[in-house]
This record gives sequence, C-alpha cells and structure tokens, in this order.
Amino acid sequence: MGEPVEIGLELYSRFEQPILVSRLQGNEFVKFKLVGPDGSEIRWQERAGERTHAYKASDFTTLGQYQAISASRTISLQDGTGFSLDKPGEYTLIAEFSMARGENLAPFESQAKAAKGSFRSSKLVFCIEACILTTVPVHTDAPRSALETVRMFYTQLSKYDREYGSSGIPSGRSKRAIRPLMSKRLAQEIDALDACDKDYFQRYGEILRARTWKAAIPWGEAGLFTGPDDAADGAEFRVLGSRSVGQNRVDALLAFKQDWGESQGDVTVILEKGRWVVDDYVSMYGNDDLVRLSAGYSQCKDGRWVGGP
Repeated sequence: MGEPVEIGLELYSRFEQPILVSRLQGNEFVKFKLVGPDGSEIRWQERAGERTHAYKASDFTTLGQYQAISASRTISLQDGTGFSLDKPGEYTLIAEFSMARGENLAPFESQAKAAKGSFRSSKLVFCIEACILTTVPVHTDAPRSALETVRMFYTQLSKYDREYGSSGIPSGRSKRAIRPLMSKRLAQEIDALDACDKDYFQRYGEILRARTWKAAIPWGEAGLFTGPDDAADGAEFRVLGSRSVGQNRVDALLAFKQDWGESQGDVTVILEKGRWVVDDYVSMYGNDDLVRLSAGYSQCKDGRWVGGP
C-alpha cells in the first residue's frame, strides 16, 4: 500500500501501411478502466487542463508493419493524476488506445495517417497487499451436472443452427433455446454484440449490398462458440476432458466433427444461483493469443459500432 503502480503499454502494428501513433508518454490517447476489490469502477483523476496542451511532432511516431512502441506509465495517484488505490485486494484494469482527435492531428499526418478506431487491451489483474491467500484446487472429477449443461448447450445450439444471424450470432429459436443455459454476463455480452451488429448494418448495409462488399465485422466468421472460418462445426461435438477450478467453475475441452483433432475449444461453465451455466469460450484453432469470447470486440461499445467505416 502506498507504492506506485506502474504498468507497461505497447502498440504493435500489423497494418501494411505506416500509421501515426502517440508515443504514449503523456496521459492522452489512452483511457483506463479500473475495477477495485469491491467490484465498483474507480474514477481516474487529473488536474484541470491536463489534456488541453498543443501537440508537437515529438508527441508522435510512425509505426511500420510489425513494428512496436512501448512505454511505462504510473497509474496510481501522483500529483493529482491517476487512480486512488486505497484498498487492499484485487484490481482489474483495461486500457483503450484511440487517436480520435480530428483536425488536431492534421498537421502531423504528412508522414502517415493516424490509427483509426479504438484498440482495447486484454485484462490485467494485480493485487495490493493481499489477493488469493490459498491455492485454488484444480481436479478432474468435474460435477456431472456441469458437463450436462455443456452437452445441452451445444445440442440446442446445433439444433437451430440455421437460425443464426448473418453474422454468426445466435438468433430466433437458437437464441431462445440457449439463453437459459448462459450466465447473466454472457447473455448481456451476446445482446450487446447483436445490437452492435444491427447498428453496423443499419449504417453500412446499403453500401455493402450495392457494391457487393463483405462486411468488415470481426465476429462474422469467428464461430463464437466453435471456431473461425468454418473450421469447427457445432453439429457434432465431443467432450474430450474437463477440470474443476475451485468449487464454482468447470472448464471442458471440446472437439468438433469438422476435424476431431485440430478444431478444439474450451468452454467454461460456472455455478450461478445454484445452477451451472455457460460463461465463456476460447477457440484453440486460429487463435494464437487464446483470446476468450469474454474479451469482447473493441469495435463495439454499449451496443453500438465504434470501429471504422
């Protein structure tokens, strides 16, 4: 308690064209969302006028393809700026990078175009003073009722697979069938993604149809509960193994008929209000960083599309 909390930030570009990015030195262009030990969000504090200074060329740099820039940032309260971290326990942090400053960036775009849209980090967890004091037991004798939830979920999902939306999001009878088998968090995530999908097509659907363009939505072929690019077909599946993590979580390893070997994924079920429900999924195929479904999509915010056109 009282020691500065310092994190590392990194921007890495896969774009073929060079992009203009911040050097990450100041408190601009990056927003943090921090949740404290009591589950409530902590407000970022800053001095008046902190973000109003004029930009200089030295504030920016150009990233070529496969290049990165990194910086350290102290996020605990210093000189009136940062988070007030005054409780012991576990904190979770998400950082979001955005260059959305419009005409303010125009003088610096002669060298490269500014990065478009928002880019969200994975979740970072850290502890102050104390965290989990005992080891969480992991064992293989998962409750039968938890595995039955997995089987019921995928059976219902495949039963109405033709009623998915055009973007691979369960809809109609498929959505109604699996909703009682989803956690509250997952149901809200799917609803928000569905709303974001509708918002995208309301904006750009007419243009896409007129020019026969493919929608630029990252979940379109993601296979939310199976795997990307039709690599996994949920119509037939096997539970290859399972493990209990503590008392209220079970992870089950699945394989799908398309390829019993390569097309695999891990579904998480949790105990919520006395019953087992599906809470998360991570595909093992085409997912080098093992990004989980719960990580969401940075192009969506509060059920609206905030990505590029």
